[in-house]
Amino acid sequence: MTITQPRSPAILTGVLGLLALTCLVIDFGPFLQRGLASQVMFTPDETDFDQILFHYSTLPRLAMAFLCGAGLALAGAAVQTVLRNPLASPTTLGVGAGVEFALTLFVLLAPASLAMFQEAFALAGGLIALGAVYLIAANRGNATLWLILAGMIVNLLLQSGSQIVLLFNEQYLQSIFMWGAGDLAQNGWESTQFVLPRVALGMLAILALSRPLDLLALGDDTAGSLGAKVTLLRLVILGLAVFITASVISAAGMIGFVGLAIPAALRIAGLSRSRDLMIYSVFTGGFALLVIDFVVRQFNGLGGDTLPTGAATALFGAPFIIFMLRKARIMPGSQSEDQHSDQQITSKTVLSVCLAITLVIGVAFSIFVSLDGTGFVLLAWNEGNLDIMTGRAERTFAAMICGAALAVSGTLIQRVGRNPLASPEITGVSSATALAMIIALAIFGFGQRAELMVIGALGGIISLIVLLLLCRKFTHAPHYMLLNGLALTAVLGAIVRIVLTRSGTQTSMLMSWLAGTTYFTSMDEVLIVAAVTGVLLIVAIALRRPLELASLGPEQSVSLGLGISGFQFAMMLLAAILAASATLLVGPLSFVGLMAPHLARVAGYRLAGGHLLGAVLIGVNVMMVAEWLARNMIYPAQLPTGLIAALIGTSYFLILAVRKR
Repeated sequence: MTITQPRSPAILTGVLGLLALTCLVIDFGPFLQRGLASQVMFTPDETDFDQILFHYSTLPRLAMAFLCGAGLALAGAAVQTVLRNPLASPTTLGVGAGVEFALTLFVLLAPASLAMFQEAFALAGGLIALGAVYLIAANRGNATLWLILAGMIVNLLLQSGSQIVLLFNEQYLQSIFMWGAGDLAQNGWESTQFVLPRVALGMLAILALSRPLDLLALGDDTAGSLGAKVTLLRLVILGLAVFITASVISAAGMIGFVGLAIPAALRIAGLSRSRDLMIYSVFTGGFALLVIDFVVRQFNGLGGDTLPTGAATALFGAPFIIFMLRKARIMPGSQSEDQHSDQQITSKTVLSVCLAITLVIGVAFSIFVSLDGTGFVLLAWNEGNLDIMTGRAERTFAAMICGAALAVSGTLIQRVGRNPLASPEITGVSSATALAMIIALAIFGFGQRAELMVIGALGGIISLIVLLLLCRKFTHAPHYMLLNGLALTAVLGAIVRIVLTRSGTQTSMLMSWLAGTTYFTSMDEVLIVAAVTGVLLIVAIALRRPLELASLGPEQSVSLGLGISGFQFAMMLLAAILAASATLLVGPLSFVGLMAPHLARVAGYRLAGGHLLGAVLIGVNVMMVAEWLARNMIYPAQLPTGLIAALIGTSYFLILAVRKR
């Protein structure tokens, strides 16, 4: 990555420091005017409620904000240096999701007698997640794109696991969800006393390794030739970064983008020496999170609600990543961007026959066969079982139609964008659709399905337009579309978390919908979405020739007479409508719109018409299987279909990533 026009890091740190000082003066203002600043800090008057509140709530919150920001920025700087990847951080590489999943399991399942092992459990979760990401990307030399992709896969897998656990423990849902969104609220000094020595220890250890870090920044071969034990050093430094991250998340929950944005900003500002980068990261990260938390606190209490600081940081951090991608240049790896370069893994004919047979048998199996906790149960065809069969058919067909809609949507996005790694969820379409619907439902009270579908489609369309504008400078190159899409998804996801924390009693219902459930569907809605999907699929197949031209790239398409901009917008519009329809029916599903077109392509469906039909067959089958598993795996309880589909999708890409060379 080459950076343009470096600027002084002292200016960035100084500006944030002045802002942080201003925030402190405002917080201390009432006590400074009365000459009580020293007293409220050390010996508060126990008869003065304002002093007690400030000493035991506001003051430790200020300390926690600085410590968490400093620790995460330091961990991010260490990870970026040791992996020589400016877009790496504990959160993007799955560490945060691993710690969150481990702590969610521990809090809900572990007995109180094991409380002393909570931190060790969190550390193990972070290390396992980072190890999985590292192993996936190691075969590609830890290339920027593959590290981010591997982190995205592991993040989604672990977040799906956390959601499943939470949905079955609704009595803890609101508190754990708020903690998971990053809550810095304090009611004493215990958390500060927990985090301070750990961040200090990690900082001292990493600073002591600043010279070896400088060697690692030169590359493995150079560092090894100079006598550095590359593997051992990398493991030690990554372990320290995970330790700091686990300590912060244990105390304050998920706080994203500080570990990514702050070190990256300092590198853009001109820092290259590891020691300087680490020191500046500590102070800049601490000041930045303190300022962000101050802004968040000004909105707390409006309507009796609180805002999660962790989610709010994404609103500041993700736009910076988008800005950085526009100011920096990420060189593509050795992989060809040609979407037809994938190695064929199976015969197209064999796969088509298998999918058709699976579809026919699977529908009958889904309607007539279930599990009752002891084994398979066959439902007899009679009038008494008609309601049960109808309910199963509604849910099965809803899942299948959503699979078809997302498969077509993903295929259009991949072909028009010439990006085999694009999909509705990665480009932000699904997140924008879900966000628009949640805001319309939870805040403005819209309840009609037709209204929600229109609003969701508008949200998806706006998201796609924004993404296309962001990537226009780079002619929609796959690397930039993917990374900008992930940043856009992070912003939208952060807003969703903020809205959910203000949804009160609706949180459980919205969480279930966000996980992707067929439970609330009706046959009328299924038929409407099926009609929309069928019509748009026919339109897409009718436009298969322009789709083939669009796959050749802008220059070739224009030379052959295709108005690429207008056609691209029209296809993206169809993709957004399809994603919105599927999201309305079942919820924002993950990885189906990516996996189905991808698997169809590597199975040999190269031409646009065949690619669309092959993706539909795969998407329908995947969602049919996911729905049956969700309904029967832990009978009588049920899992969200979307989470099962996400687990299938992430498993597929994990296997593909490990096998593909």
